[in-house]
Amino acid sequence: MLDKKEKLVMLYLCEVCPNKRSYLISASKIAEYVSKKFILSIAELDDIMISLAKENYFDVVVSDGRKGYFYCVAMKNKGLTFKKDLAKEKKEVGILLVRTICVTILSFVVGLLLKTIFGG
Repeated sequence: MLDKKEKLVMLYLCEVCPNKRSYLISASKIAEYVSKKFILSIAELDDIMISLAKENYFDVVVSDGRKGYFYCVAMKNKGLTFKKDLAKEKKEVGILLVRTICVTILSFVVGLLLKTIFGG
């Protein structure tokens, strides 16, 4: 299960390289995208990128050059299907919520029926 920062980083990477398998991206661009909701340092971004790489979303190579700090990201199948999996997860949570509400209403109605039948 990914936390909110990891999800934002993955959403950004999915937007940047939807069809490409590998992409060179600046760490400052990732931090700028995530900064809409969270403040993110380069060290924390490194930890997130390593964590996502360990979870088999992509392969990453870090490059620190004169022009800045860059990541070379090679997306894997799990990374390419991240948005679809996220939408599927939200749909499953919605179905679970609706099912729980229906069972609650049904048990309430059955309780009322039993109460009226047995005169409680």
